[in-house]
Amino acid sequence: MQYEVTIGIPVYNVRQYIRQTLDCVLAQTLDSIEILVLDDCSTDDSMDIVREYQQTRPRGKDIRIVSQEFNKGIGAARNRILSEAKGRYLYFMDADDLITPTTVSWLLKTAKEHKAEVVMASHERIELYHQEPQKTKCQYTFKVFEDNTTFARYAFGHYGALNANIWNVLMDLRFLRDSHLQFVNTNFWEDMVFKYELVTYVNRAVLLSDITYYYMCRENSLSNFQERKEISKSEMLHNAATIDTLKYDVNRILDKPYFPDWLTFVLDTDFYIICEILRKRDIVHPIITDKELRNILYSPLSVMQTLRHGGLKSWLYKLLSVLPAPLSVKLIYLMGKTRKLI
Repeated sequence: MQYEVTIGIPVYNVRQYIRQTLDCVLAQTLDSIEILVLDDCSTDDSMDIVREYQQTRPRGKDIRIVSQEFNKGIGAARNRILSEAKGRYLYFMDADDLITPTTVSWLLKTAKEHKAEVVMASHERIELYHQEPQKTKCQYTFKVFEDNTTFARYAFGHYGALNANIWNVLMDLRFLRDSHLQFVNTNFWEDMVFKYELVTYVNRAVLLSDITYYYMCRENSLSNFQERKEISKSEMLHNAATIDTLKYDVNRILDKPYFPDWLTFVLDTDFYIICEILRKRDIVHPIITDKELRNILYSPLSVMQTLRHGGLKSWLYKLLSVLPAPLSVKLIYLMGKTRKLI
């Protein structure tokens, strides 16, 4: 059966929240929705609840369960959804978040009206680990992009112009598959890397100011590190290596007009990672050496290529990456303090 939209939901140990998520998905005003639930081998009864909904709800026939052979993590789960989806468009959401009843119909209408490969809508972040929930609106200004250069320049020209998440984004599935886009097989920042690689392929995109998604940020979730008392060195370096995957395909975009902004964006991200490690260095074990910190700023370009293709900040980052490690880290620390990152 061909659906207009597949909503892809990776599920792993979310028994407390999955009912609310499924309720809001089943309440969508658009009829032609495949609800693709990816079972990443939960050890609780999350999937029993999904099967209950499949059997007892009026739209239960539209719920399809695909199971991994073993727990593979969120990156692999999203890739499986990408390969299994039957909709013309794909929309990811997390299994503990909520969407408005008109979310999918509104994004689909927008995509068709503007012949867009991608539509990104706004969301509200709800932090539940405080005494009272704290709400923050993360809102775009409505914009229509009709060529790759304009969209990429917007995305990379101002850090944080696009939210790093891949949920609340409606994507043309044929376009995704023709572009051979895949998620990094990791549990953190896989969405950010995918989104910023996606930008380099998209020609037509729309940003919506409408709040259509509620991101429920909970204590001990993957994206919440507020109360960590110890962080492993391997975790920090793995996160940096995830960002490094953006650098692998550099030759494909080297001559694009947005490339200097792209390079600055990626190296800015490396710089922020180093500052975060320095800020939490006392709780990162075993210690991350100065050389390992400096090497996070690795650039795929030579010095001459950086002079030819990079901007002022990327030249500075290149210099920091070749200085002796102790000096490089001391300068990064001072820069981070000045920018109030440390």
